[in-house]
Amino acid sequence: MRSRHYFLHGGIILESYGAIIIELTVGLFGLLLLTKIMGRSSLSEATPLDLIAMIVVGDFVSEAIYDPETSVIKILFSISFWGFLIYLIDLITLKFHKMRAFIESSPAVVIHGGKVDREVMRKNRMDMNHLQMLLREREIFSIREVDYAILETNGKVSVIRSPDYQFLNRRDSQSLRPPVTMSYTLISDGIILDKNLSAAGKSKRWLKSELQSRSIQNPASVMLAEWRKEDGLYVQTYEES
Repeated sequence: MRSRHYFLHGGIILESYGAIIIELTVGLFGLLLLTKIMGRSSLSEATPLDLIAMIVVGDFVSEAIYDPETSVIKILFSISFWGFLIYLIDLITLKFHKMRAFIESSPAVVIHGGKVDREVMRKNRMDMNHLQMLLREREIFSIREVDYAILETNGKVSVIRSPDYQFLNRRDSQSLRPPVTMSYTLISDGIILDKNLSAAGKSKRWLKSELQSRSIQNPASVMLAEWRKEDGLYVQTYEES
């Protein structure tokens, strides 16, 4: 009787693990097939809608693994129906431009003519630190180098550099620009950054003097102030944004 009990218990365990293996395999290939059908090349290019789709379908599969009442057919049905909904939304956005803007959102110009647009940043819930991080990913370490910056629907920025900072080909110019140094953000959103000020070798007295020479009496009115050795101080106030 004891050996029979162990045999039955072992059979139940093997059956349970076998079901998990089958559900995982079906879920994996189902998600891969759905991704191919949707035509998403990479997560870095995913729109908010794509991200929601991946999270929801992944949740379907994970719940199916731990729910004994969920069968392989239900997993396939869930993935297929969700894929149909995404495909339907894609068709709608292709045919109706207004719906495309509503579902996928639209690109936003966050820097226009070298000036940061504070209202656009507010609508997109973006602060100065985030914008600077996105620019550094594009190998841009100072906002003064940017003429136009567009926040794309995938969360990245496309940039048109200012003419003075565009890359030059050696054949186009006999003289190359001198090597640039690190740019320090001294004021961000009206707050003086003491650590960056010290790293740049500057003092608050120097900074306030520079601001006063530009008829700026209060640092709180400055949206952004950057300093770089070869270019000096760059300042943009809230009034200019």
